Amino acid sequence: MIETRFVELLTKDLIEGLTPAEKQEIDLLLQQNPLYKKQSAIIKEYWNSDKTAYKKSAANFSKLMDVIQVTEQSVNGNSSTAGKHKERKLWPVLRYVAAVSIFCLTLGWYILGNPGNGIAIASNWKNKTTSPGEKERLVLADGTIVMLNAGTTLRYPLSFGSKNREVYLNGEAFFEVHKDREHPFIIHTKKMNVRVLGTVFNIKSYDDAPQSETSLIQGSIEVTINDRKADRIILKPKEKLVIENAPASQLLTNKPTGRNLKAVIEGTQYSLTNLTYLPNIDSAAVETLWLKDKLVFKNEDFESIAADMERWYGIQIVFEHEQLKHLRFTATFEKNTTVSSALRSLRAAEPFQFKKKSLTFYISK
Repeated sequence: MIETRFVELLTKDLIEGLTPAEKQEIDLLLQQNPLYKKQSAIIKEYWNSDKTAYKKSAANFSKLMDVIQVTEQSVNGNSSTAGKHKERKLWPVLRYVAAVSIFCLTLGWYILGNPGNGIAIASNWKNKTTSPGEKERLVLADGTIVMLNAGTTLRYPLSFGSKNREVYLNGEAFFEVHKDREHPFIIHTKKMNVRVLGTVFNIKSYDDAPQSETSLIQGSIEVTINDRKADRIILKPKEKLVIENAPASQLLTNKPTGRNLKAVIEGTQYSLTNLTYLPNIDSAAVETLWLKDKLVFKNEDFESIAADMERWYGIQIVFEHEQLKHLRFTATFEKNTTVSSALRSLRAAEPFQFKKKSLTFYISK
């Protein structure tokens, strides 16, 4: 039967509560015990696929048992020619059931017995996703206002815990966080965690984008990077943190220039710069002009511009020649500018051709 200590560590791992020492401990247990590794993989897969249903429905718990049983049968083979073989296969299944039962009880005890951990009951969580070309305004339970840009998903609780206020973001959002010094507001993204007490800022962190950005308008925020927890970056107003989503080994090494601070040690790479402003465009920073239905680029590569246009217009852009992705442009488009008009404007600065087929635009030489 699975050990209580492993269950405790696995539970804390699921809710991101492991200390560095505990992380090393569970990694060692997984390395030394193949059964633990198998159980951990099954439980994590189900936990990540539907946390709400997992804790809220006994039927889904039964579903998990079926998953475990099928997995165990596939591991041990399907032969049932002798009662002895059946018995031999039954015991591992029973061990799995016992293991997951203990796990569920421990998880329930951990969450209900630690109300200060800031985690809301899973059934109180909600996902909001915006479609391409769509924006949406949300008011969270604490009074925080969130504007979601196109193609964005925000996971948030209907009520916050007694310690922290936590949400999960994939995409771009503008936050006006209600000030509450006793309950920090934390935004989790794929590469970073942003911690605030009460301030105004913008986060752009699409999982499939090459970079993530946090732009501070007023107040102050603290950013930690998932694989560089020792680095705590404090932003001041009108500063922007840019994080490279690709592994460091895939990035070109660039030396810092001017006010740009570039991290060059192992781990996720990041830069701290100032917000971008364009004369005669708007008094607001470029990073927040999407709130005013403006698509603005300053010396950005064509690939990044295309990704924003895809979310903005609900289209697809295909590059038929790789080198065209690296063309750089400075441009401003209003919401009512058509895709063809926008591409013709870019073509006036750098030569390329495009053709349209349904909702797909093909870029060629």
